[in-house]
Formats: sequence, structure tokens, C-alpha cells
Amino acid sequence: MKIWIKILVGSILGILLGLFLPTGPKSMEVLSFLSRFFIQIGRYVLFPLVFFSLAVGTFQLKRERMILPAYARIVLYLLASCLILVVVGIVSVLIFSPQRIPIPAAQESAIRLPGLRETLLEIFPSNLFQALVGSGQVLIPLAVLAFILGANLNFDPRLTSPVVELFDSLNRIFYHINSLVCELFGFAMIVLCAYFLMTLRQYELRLFRQILVILTIDAALVVFAVYPLLLYFLCDRENPYKWLYALIAPAAVGFFSGDPYLAATLLAKHGYENLGVPRRIGSGVYSLFAVFGRAGTAMVSAAGFLLVLKSYSTLEVSFLQALWTILFTVLISLALGSVPGLGAYVAISTLCGLYGRGIQEGYLILKPIVPLLVSFGVFLDVLSSGFTSLLVARQLKVRREVDIYDFV
Repeated sequence: MKIWIKILVGSILGILLGLFLPTGPKSMEVLSFLSRFFIQIGRYVLFPLVFFSLAVGTFQLKRERMILPAYARIVLYLLASCLILVVVGIVSVLIFSPQRIPIPAAQESAIRLPGLRETLLEIFPSNLFQALVGSGQVLIPLAVLAFILGANLNFDPRLTSPVVELFDSLNRIFYHINSLVCELFGFAMIVLCAYFLMTLRQYELRLFRQILVILTIDAALVVFAVYPLLLYFLCDRENPYKWLYALIAPAAVGFFSGDPYLAATLLAKHGYENLGVPRRIGSGVYSLFAVFGRAGTAMVSAAGFLLVLKSYSTLEVSFLQALWTILFTVLISLALGSVPGLGAYVAISTLCGLYGRGIQEGYLILKPIVPLLVSFGVFLDVLSSGFTSLLVARQLKVRREVDIYDFV
């Protein structure tokens, strides 16, 4: 049975359980633990997989003298996707103008991103080996170390070839383990979807119906119009919707888990098996997009922040406010790699804190729909990553054609 069918069946069973199981404290506690447990199982081999695949992939790109054109395209499309999706989110809110949300009386400490100094010290610890034994929450130090190693594996092939062969073998071993996790993850989706639905059932969501409809329209516009059109005109004008079918499983896992690192494990599998993206391209794209390329999260954050602005003021959002939102949302999206499970919520909280003027706690307005905001964001993050890997592989003419009947 294909992986996407297993994921779909598990999701349907989980949704049914989430609709009918009682939302008592005990059941929520059990499901919360099981959800966290299965997410950690899904991410179990992600860090070693990224480390060895990125190191070998960087080595191969440098050996083929493709490292500059490949990473230049990746960075360009990363920034472009963030900018395009943020503009889509802002324009949709300005056009449809959702109703204002009542300001809550509750207060809590804001969630802030780590500062630039902390991030730099974490990326370059005093002991290089500390990057290999991190907490498992931040991928940046490991990815930077893998890139540096990969770029320095070809200075003398006679000396480095044993290390390259070792890294290549370990990468294939961890890829095999990750494939097994992907094959069995349909069972985990039952728990993830049930917990997702039961969490939403605890809140009154009618007030947020309009913004949720807007986000749904935005996601559909991006998935079925923006990305397919870009793929059609920037590549060989083939069927621009084939890639969507290839990424059903990673997108579904990303939506219901809200965890981009977990979705990256399925992207590694489906990017190679379905999209035909080779390791030397996929390793760089999936790593960078899991850390910096949070275009979907940026879109959701921009739309959510404008809703906060509208709720705190009777005036319409001005052009300068929209421009400020575009700039700072894109910048903040590049720093969300340290909070993989709460991207949109942390981004909106940070935007409110930076904007000031009495809305520092405005992000609390959106607290009841945080799971949905995070899910919409990760869903589009995953598709943006897969789309970019396919686009780069096609433009560099290194993609392997995969028949649709051979998709996993």
C-alpha cells in the first residue's frame, strides 16, 4: 500500500476519533503524551539523516562545480516564496476585511525569538562537537557543520575518499531507517489527528470563521494557482499538478502535526522517490527550508497580525502599516528555525512586540486558533520546500523522471 494512502486512512480514523471522544483532562493528557511521543519517533533519525545527506550532497555539488548555482537558486526561491506568500496573505485580509475579534482580558508573558547573539553562539559553539549533541530542537548548528564538512571533503580525494564513503554509507543507512518510519507513520496519524481535533473542540471558533475562510482561500490559491503557474512557466511546461500528488503525505503530516521537522523526514523520502530530486539538491533545500524557508508560516503570520491591528483600531490598515508588516514578517520568518512547533504563534507575538503602540499582547486574540494557524503555515511550508526542490532540480537538469504509478 502506498504511503499516502496509509497516511490518509490514519488521518480519517484520527479525525473520527477526535470528533467523538470526550475531551476530558485525562484523555487530553494521554493523547498529548502519545502525540508528542509519535512526533519524536518521526523525528528520530532526522538530525543524522540531515547531517550525512547534507555533507555528501554538498561534496557532490562542489565536485560537479554546481554548488554556487544550486544554492543561489535555493536562497533566491526561499526569499521569493516568503515575499510572495506574505503579499498574498496581506492582500487577502485587506480585500475581505474579516470582522474584528474582541480583545481578551487575560495576560501572559509573550513568546520571543532568541536574540542574534544567542543564535550565533549556538551555531558556532566553543566545541564543534556540541553541534552533534544538541537538544534536537534546533537544526541550524548541525546543518552548518554538515555544509562546512561537505565543502571540505574534496581538497585531496586520496585522503578524503574513505570519509566520503563512510558518510555515504551512513546516509543510506539512515535513509533506510527513515523509510521504515515513513511506511509505518500511518498508525501515528490516528493519534495526531485525534489530538488535533480534540484540541480545537475546546475552543469556540465561530468568531474566527472569517479569518479561517480567508486562510483556506489563500492556501488553495497558492497550491492550485501560484505554484503551478510558476512551475509551468519556469520549467518545461509539463503538467504542473503532478508534484501535488507526489507530496500528499508530507503535506498531510505537516498540517496535522504542525511540526516542520517531522514533515521534513517524509519530504526526504517523497522528494527522492516521487519527485526524482537527487540527494545533492534535496538535502540542501529541505534543510534550509526547515530552518529559514517558512513562507507559509510567514503568510499566516502576516494575515494574523493584520487581524490583530484591525481588532485594536477602528481605522483601516494603512499602506505604511502593510509595508511594515511585509518587511518584518519576512525577516522574522528567517528566524523561526529555533521554534519549529510554534512558528506562526511566535511570529505574531514578535510582530506585536515590535509594533508596540498598545498591542504587545494582541497575539492573545488568536490563541484559540493557534493549532490551526500553525497547521496552515507548516502545510504551505512543506509544499514550498517540495516545490523549490523540484524547480531547482529541473533547472539544473539533474532531476530523475519518476512515473506517477511508481510513487510511494
